[in-house]
Amino acid sequence: MLIGELALVAAAAFAGAALYVGFVEHPARLVLDPASQLQQWRPSYRRATRMQGGLALAATALGLLAWARTGDPRWGLGAALALANWPYTLLAIMPTNRALLAASSADPVVAPLMQRWIRLHAVRSGLGLAAVAAFLWALR
Repeated sequence: MLIGELALVAAAAFAGAALYVGFVEHPARLVLDPASQLQQWRPSYRRATRMQGGLALAATALGLLAWARTGDPRWGLGAALALANWPYTLLAIMPTNRALLAASSADPVVAPLMQRWIRLHAVRSGLGLAAVAAFLWALR
């Protein structure tokens, strides 16, 4: 089923990007001084927001369409897991994002906020991987 396969691709792209940030980009950022961390994080955050938000919505929409066409609730589960990234980001991560966006480069809260951010971001990676697993299960 092409729609389901596309849902899987969108969810996998989301999960891959989230894992890359969590295991490669952010750890590399954390070895910088706090001012440089902030300088690098801000444009990365703005770009990633558009990309990952769009991928989460695409995986959700395609998963829901696959569920509507097949009646298989596993597609709905995958769609719900992909969509869960939106409220999680808005409720759990956004306060940290706002604090980082408002911080000055000399602000002593930058380093602790960066540490908090990566722990919060790990949940997004997990939700993305769970959506991938649900879509793979539905394709079996």
